[in-house]
Amino acid sequence: MIQEPSNVKAGHGGEDAGAVEGREQVFWDDHVSSLECCRAEYEAGPDALTAAALQALEPAGAKVLDFACGTGVTSAWLAARGAEVVGADVSRRSIDRARELCESLGLQARFVAGSVDALAEEGPFDRIFGRFALHHVDCTEVGPALSRLLRPGGIGAFVETMDSNPALRFARRRLVGRFGIPRYGTLDEHPLTDTDLDALRRAFGTLRVDVPQMTFFRIADRQLLQYRAAFASRLAGAIDDALLGLGFGSWSYHQVLVVTRDGG
Repeated sequence: MIQEPSNVKAGHGGEDAGAVEGREQVFWDDHVSSLECCRAEYEAGPDALTAAALQALEPAGAKVLDFACGTGVTSAWLAARGAEVVGADVSRRSIDRARELCESLGLQARFVAGSVDALAEEGPFDRIFGRFALHHVDCTEVGPALSRLLRPGGIGAFVETMDSNPALRFARRRLVGRFGIPRYGTLDEHPLTDTDLDALRRAFGTLRVDVPQMTFFRIADRQLLQYRAAFASRLAGAIDDALLGLGFGSWSYHQVLVVTRDGG
């Protein structure tokens, strides 16, 4: 199942950031996966988008911030690739699970419970990683904060949910949470818009968007059929692969953002 386990939040639309972060913390404290599930996800290996983000970082030997690390599966993948990992999350229960997971795997990583403001003394970092994190935050505030944690010339890679497909935008606003269609994630999150991308570009200096795997019909399969029909899942994947080959990657619900901090 594709989960969107981002856990750090700032306010949107002028709402107090602390109130939104508090709701995020409560939600994710209540949705911590078991150690067995976390180990199974780790052993299955990263999905195509996460693998592409990890490859973009080339983390071996680098000091890496795993932003909104959740239960630490991504931190474990980074540590297994030779990174010096600091995982951060507002959910203390998730952080506890992350420590437990890495200890059970014999991997070294440090974990910090708190928002991005709590990380000033942890930096600077050579790399920053995030999986489904930025669409839970106000990019105009968190983008510059993350940039300040990154060394000049440092790279960040984020697997993100995007607002670029009008059909998925309509479905998210009008259908999800109704008619038996499940909602994943929190009520405060929002897919990234062009405004968010502009904010990240200003914060870091350089931004590119990659689509290693298309998620359009794959998302419909998740929401409508919940992966219950193997043939439908294969068909959805084949259609998405064809659309990506035809140049429709911008329609993908999930994309990889790679940023580089200017000044290196």
